[in-house]
Amino acid sequence: MLDQILQDKRAEVAKLDEQLLRGVRPSARDVTYAIGTGRTDLVVFVELKRRDPWAGEMRPGLDLVAVAGRLQDAGASALVVDTESRHWGGGRDDLVALERQGMQIPLVRNDFIVEELQLYESRRAGADSVFLRPALLDGARLDSALRVAASMHMVGIVLVDSAPELERALEAAAPVIAISNRDLETGRIDLGKTLALAPRVPASRAVLSCFGIRTPDDVRRLRDCVDGICLGTALLQTADPAARLAELVGT
Repeated sequence: MLDQILQDKRAEVAKLDEQLLRGVRPSARDVTYAIGTGRTDLVVFVELKRRDPWAGEMRPGLDLVAVAGRLQDAGASALVVDTESRHWGGGRDDLVALERQGMQIPLVRNDFIVEELQLYESRRAGADSVFLRPALLDGARLDSALRVAASMHMVGIVLVDSAPELERALEAAAPVIAISNRDLETGRIDLGKTLALAPRVPASRAVLSCFGIRTPDDVRRLRDCVDGICLGTALLQTADPAARLAELVGT
């Protein structure tokens, strides 16, 4: 699956107009303020998607903008917008629509960033932050991507899948580190990855646990070792995502 995604991304990058993308306005919504550090208060990021390769379609006719508004009102701290089209059913137009709606909380683009032009594209579409994967940005490219994002007042959230990737994120001085509980190739969920890796993140850095968090017990297991969690399928496959959010986090 990843090979196909990367092929798609490189084709998309080839169509980007570099002159059009540069000179974007800086972000005014700082995701680091939304999450904080020190493992004191648990915040919730909400993943917005129409489908994924493992759970299938979230709900027929899902209106992401309407759902985003209700979840913002219910206390979500940021919205993670999946813009990969083939497997997640998203696109940059979803970011644009949320930006035009005037969302007050930060928008985080979740996609497969392979070139810096995609960072400018993300900001122009309305993203305040973007997931960066060490597996796709090796060597100095991760450092450079973090600098380019910061130049637009965006926050690069480094999404790690293993201990070596976490070390790379720490070396790159990433301000926010997200730990993926999902194996991208198999879809297998292992919350133990967060439990093992999160204690290695200094309290001065924010850490998120992402994907596969489905029950109040899952939230309880993770609460004391992270600053935030990212919820998606567990909310979007229900008739009332806001009510389910309250059930999961105990509010």
